[in-house]
Amino acid sequence: MRPATRSTIGAMLTLAMIPLAIGLLACMPVPIGNPERSRIDPEISGVWLVTADADEALYAFEPWDKRTWVVTGASATDEDSVSIAVYKAWRSKHGGEWFMIWEPRINYDNADFQPELWLVFREEREDDGRLSLHMVNGEDDVFKGLDKTRRAYEKALRRNARNPDIYAEDPWIFEKATPAMVSQFYKNVDRVIDD
Repeated sequence: MRPATRSTIGAMLTLAMIPLAIGLLACMPVPIGNPERSRIDPEISGVWLVTADADEALYAFEPWDKRTWVVTGASATDEDSVSIAVYKAWRSKHGGEWFMIWEPRINYDNADFQPELWLVFREEREDDGRLSLHMVNGEDDVFKGLDKTRRAYEKALRRNARNPDIYAEDPWIFEKATPAMVSQFYKNVDRVIDD
């Protein structure tokens, strides 16, 4: 397997820095909400920094249109690797809570790539500069035995939106990136590439 192929597969499987086992908890077999009826929140647009343990990632939320973003994630880990992932993202409200849905969009080995799993997060704003995304645990009991339809999963999500048991323990904490943060991130990436 070529190094570029390994890197691409690694980026998709690790979902740009989340361990596979945790990342799969957030996956749903159907997309939630309708991206054609969504509206982006301009306050989310821009570049965000996520730090987890010794790893850090930059996520750029670039409006594609008034309904969706293209989210590009770049992570540099202390294991001397750099990963890139690209998603289509939109928002949907269920049970009085806002959710963000991420659809993987890149698979370099397959031109006809279609996503089989979607990442679903509950949004929580801490202040103007911080955003928490709580991953929905698609393996929770409330989703077991459901028909693999958007309607069935949305109904279960609506009924359980405020149930803390359906979310992974640790949210992704996003901090609006300053120019200094972006510069430091790229210095770390350069260090990894040079090594």
